Amino acid sequence: MAKKQTFGEKTSKKGGSDFKVAKLVYSVKSEKTNAWKFMEKNVRIPNGENDQKVLADFVSKAAK
Repeated sequence: MAKKQTFGEKTSKKGGSDFKVAKLVYSVKSEKTNAWKFMEKNVRIPNGENDQKVLADFVSKAAK
């Protein structure tokens, strides 16, 4: 028989995580068509780090 599990039990975590996840949406200009494209990425941000700095670093690396 299947175990009865509530939604609260399913979403609760037993251990703490050492990062948080942010969804980053940024625009990039296409070289071929010269049009703007929107890119979406999930970025892991380590605990204790500055959120804005981590996201800015990720965008600058992705733009290259």
